[in-house]
Amino acid sequence: MPVTVEVRAVPSLTEIPAAEWDALAAPGGLYASHAWLASVEREPGSGVEYLLAGSPDRLACALPVYDVEVEHNPYYAPRRHLDLLGLDGSWDLAGARRGYRYDLPAAPDTGPELDALLAAALERAAARGRRGLLFPFATSRTARLLWERGAAVAMDGADASVVTDGAPFEEYLRKLSSKRRIAVRHEFSTFRAAGYELGLEKLEDCYAEAAPLLGQIQRKYGHEAHDEGMRGYLAGQVEALGKYSRVFTARRSGRLVGFSLMYEFGETLYARAVGFDYAETGKAFEYYALCYYLPIEYMHRQGLRALHLGMETYQAKLARGARLGPLWSVALPVPSSPLPGRPPADTSEWLGRFGRRALPEEEWQQPWAAPWEPPGTGPREGDR
Repeated sequence: MPVTVEVRAVPSLTEIPAAEWDALAAPGGLYASHAWLASVEREPGSGVEYLLAGSPDRLACALPVYDVEVEHNPYYAPRRHLDLLGLDGSWDLAGARRGYRYDLPAAPDTGPELDALLAAALERAAARGRRGLLFPFATSRTARLLWERGAAVAMDGADASVVTDGAPFEEYLRKLSSKRRIAVRHEFSTFRAAGYELGLEKLEDCYAEAAPLLGQIQRKYGHEAHDEGMRGYLAGQVEALGKYSRVFTARRSGRLVGFSLMYEFGETLYARAVGFDYAETGKAFEYYALCYYLPIEYMHRQGLRALHLGMETYQAKLARGARLGPLWSVALPVPSSPLPGRPPADTSEWLGRFGRRALPEEEWQQPWAAPWEPPGTGPREGDR
């Protein structure tokens, strides 16, 4: 018998039980979760509608679709992703507006439900005069599902994670090159010898102290950031995500001088923000200790599998044991305007830069990707 699929739209995640959403979104981790998307929903500059597909007693797949009025983050500007895809026109933003990673919430056996969901989203886009749906920072799983349904896919960036499977710090070190092990031991021992008072705190207990330090690092890298705005941002994170927060802190005489904010979700620790008082820090490898080494020790104590580090600064992350997973810009057109050609995305540049040690083949070899070079023809992998 044909499957009867119901597609409905709701204006807020408050209308969907968190447990029901998270049971579906679990493979996508924090950035597909009810808590994270609810925090994004609170941000100004965009409206959102959630399309849900399934039967009355089973949610099979779901899709946030955003009506973006103002976008201050250049990485999420539609033009950036359309340029990667070689497209123009007006598109609805689908998936997620924040997090630099999107994995479509869909049950493993979803087929007709996903087709019905996407058809409804495309009908909505066509009624608004849009060319289709634009998905930034899609995972390979999501990109494949959409490519099979007529989407164009372009290589965007990569997601970095250190996977320890909960191993002790010394075992994590053994997976690094001998040269890197010596460097990491030096960095961590220098940090410990600096005499900081170290702690693991909840964001709600330290966000007011952390805000000026976050402002310092934002301004250091050329971003306009006011301490009051940083305080408001972190207060919003407390409200939406506080129970998942883990803040690794360094203090001098009780005063906060450095921190890294992470969220523990499932079996993964997600790095989100760092901040430092640069008058008090900078000589004892504080960044690497607070963002890598103390979290990896914590992961062992808690039995967590991975430290998710996100995009950019790839060489520093790879030097400390990270692996890269690809992220894709994806455009799914309305049926009346299919995309011609859909040339394959080329990942050979990434292979040349980082090699197979950093790029697990099972993640990078996709049906739309350029073929991998035969073994022995690519660049050497030593000291990557």
